[in-house]
This record gives sequence, structure tokens and C-alpha cells, in this order.
Amino acid sequence: MTTTDKPIRKKKKRLSGWWIVLIIAVLLAGFFTVNNYIKRQRAEQTISQLKTVPYQRDTLVSTVSGSGTVRARQSAVLVWQSSAYVGEVLVEVGDEVKANATLMRLDKNRLPVDILQAELNKLDIESKLENLESDTDLQRAQLQSDIATVEKNIRNLQDQKDALTLRVCEEYRITNLQNAYDNALANYEDWPTQARWIAVENARQNLAFCDPQSIADEMNVLDRQLALQAEILAGHEANLEKIADGPDPDVEKRLQGQLDLANKQLSQQEILAPFAGTITELNMQVGDVVSPGSRAVQMADLSALYLDVPVSEVDIPYIQIGQSAELIFDAFFEDTYQGVVSEIASVPNLAGGVVNYNVTILMQSGMDKVKPGMTVGVNILTETRENTYVVPAESVFTRDGKTYVYVRRDGRPEMVEVKIGAYSSQSIEILEADIQDGEAIYISPPVSLIESFMRMGGGHGR
Repeated sequence: MTTTDKPIRKKKKRLSGWWIVLIIAVLLAGFFTVNNYIKRQRAEQTISQLKTVPYQRDTLVSTVSGSGTVRARQSAVLVWQSSAYVGEVLVEVGDEVKANATLMRLDKNRLPVDILQAELNKLDIESKLENLESDTDLQRAQLQSDIATVEKNIRNLQDQKDALTLRVCEEYRITNLQNAYDNALANYEDWPTQARWIAVENARQNLAFCDPQSIADEMNVLDRQLALQAEILAGHEANLEKIADGPDPDVEKRLQGQLDLANKQLSQQEILAPFAGTITELNMQVGDVVSPGSRAVQMADLSALYLDVPVSEVDIPYIQIGQSAELIFDAFFEDTYQGVVSEIASVPNLAGGVVNYNVTILMQSGMDKVKPGMTVGVNILTETRENTYVVPAESVFTRDGKTYVYVRRDGRPEMVEVKIGAYSSQSIEILEADIQDGEAIYISPPVSLIESFMRMGGGHGR
């Protein structure tokens, strides 16, 4: 009995353990089933509350968006070029001034030495320019006199050269003159007196008169003198030709350049408006000490306002001059102003490996409110597509390089592949899709939630 009873008791214990495992498995399965059902119900309730729009045709205005900063047509910071004291301030902030209007002046009683010297130089140069015509008349008369003198010198030299050409002696005469020179030299060497030296010089001169080498040497001297006189004559004639009909242009140009330089130095005692515009800031008051580079006035031409908007290399092919633009300012976010593309940069700006091109937009409204320096959001209207299928931009998403939207079918979302075309900041054109007119397209679908819901068997696949 003992050997048969022990196995029976062990079998009962093993069966009880399996029942416990089975019960736990059933409970867990039930828990997960209920939990999955609850999650699916909640997801289904959330999805049922998602907003949708009907799939239909509409007009799409394609845009390229960006942001920029307002600037004036022109702006300038005007600085002093001299060291002195401010004597006059002739404008106030907000004043509109014309080009070349005087805005500030230095104190005339405390001008620096360089400006005082420029005033003296200007008076001297103006005097020379005023007397240039009469001085030229005197110069012309002097040149004509000099030319006559040089021509007379040339004639005299030529006469001497002609006479020298005719100076030829017979052989016997040359021999006699040579003997006379040799005898006079021998007499001097025997008894060197002043009288005998004079006799040697006379004999030498007589011999030189007929000596071919002496004649050749004299001829060379005359040729050089003639060449020099010819050069002098050419110079006088060239100078006379310059002033034949008036003052020498080179002299007049040089004096005018000196006068321009003096005027430029004198202009340093004033600040002039480089263009017509509005005074935006005054940096000096009467009595202030100034030095080269000190800021005096800031001004801008506010007759037109521009925006410089960087546009990526991907979008720049769609931008053209003349396209309209919508402008939204942070300071006036409830209003939309208008602009037009006026310029497209040909050279890109490279920053951090990103290629952008500056697009300039001319404001057409809002100039009475907008100030230079304000930031603005810009939508450039690049294309208008009429009678085309359009969905909200938030409805479109990508998976594995393909584009999809979620369509509500049988009350549940179904992912449908689409081919997109033009787009704006709010809408996207659908070129191809297996979607019927009027079907509901989810707006801003929570993709991860919908995918989880579909894995729980609550939706349609691709």
C-alpha cells in the first residue's frame, strides 16, 4: 500500500500547478485583449474627432516664403573730415532735405590751419586762372621773340658752316705753314720768350686754318650747335602751338585740379546731404569738438522702402522680377501689405554650406507705418494654378521617399500615395492620386497614432 499510494499523491500536485499557469495565462490574455480594445477605442475616438476637408478642385497660388529686413532706398552716416568745433547745426531729426543741402558747419572763428591754408591757396589759384588769358598773351609774344632769336642763331651757324666748307688750301701753302710753325716752335725752344711764344701761336692758328683735321673738328662743333638750336626751336614752336588759340590746356588743367583740391579741403568745414532724404539722427551739437571720423548726421531716403530676402537655390528658379509679394510684419501682424520683386541677385551668398540668393522687394503699401530695420515675413506669389486638386499642406507626409495623405474611408483612415505639384505656405497641389471627388482628407493627421491604430486592426493599409 505504501508503494502504490505515493505516486498517486505526486500526480495530484502536478495537475494543480498546470491549472495555476493556465489560469494566469487566461487572465493575462484577457487583460491584454481588454487593454488593446480600450486603446483602440480611444484611438478610434480621437481619430473620429480629427478635422477633414473634402478632396476637391480649387485655385492654388504657389508661393516662396522667406523673411527679411526693411531698408531705405539709400542711407548714409556722415562724418567730419577735419578737427575743429561745431559752429552751426541747421537741421533737426525728421527734417526733409534736398541733395547738397548744408546740414552743419564748423566754427569759422576756430578753423584749423589746413583749412585756412586752403583758403589762401584758392585765392592764389583763382587769381592765376583769372589772369591766365593775359599771361598767355605775354607768353606768346615772348615765345615768338625767342623763336626769331633762335632762327637767327641757326642762320649764323649755317653761314659759318658754309664758309668752313669753302676753306681749302693748296698743298704748297700747307707745307709752308707747317714749316713756319716748326721754325717758330724751334726758336721758342731755343730761347723761350713771350714774343717767340706769340709767334708760335700765330703760326699754329695759320696752320689750323688750312689743316683738314682742324676744319673737321670745327665742322663737328658747328653741327652740334646747329642740332641744339634746332631742338630749342622745336620746343619753342611746340609751346607756341599749345597757346596759339588760347591758354595752355595743361596749365589750365593743372590750375583747375589745384582749385578742386582747395575746394575739397574747404568743403571739410561743412556737412552736406549726399542725396535728398530725411534726417534720422543728429550726433553733434553746437560747440562740440570734432575730429576726422566723428559721426555728425545720419539720414535716409525714405521715399521708397525695400526688403532683402534670401531665397534658396531650390526656389530661386521660380522667382521673376515683377512678381507680387505679401508682407506680414511682427509689429502689424493683423495687416498684410503688398510688394513687388524688383531685383534678383546674380551672385549667391554662401553661409554654412547653404546657397541663397538675395531677392529685393519694393514695398507698395504700408510705407507710412513701416520703419527701416523692421523684420517681415514674405510670401512671393510665383504661380497661380486654377481648377486643380488642392489639399492642406499639413495633410501631406512622406514615408520611404514617397508622399501620402490619409483618406477617411468607412469611417477609418486609409493611407493613399499621391504625386504633388505646386505648393504654397498653406496648400499643396495633387497631380495624381487614387482619391475620388468629395472624399475626406485628414488635416494634420497624427501619423504615429494612426499607424498604431492600423496595427491594432482599426484601419486600412496602403
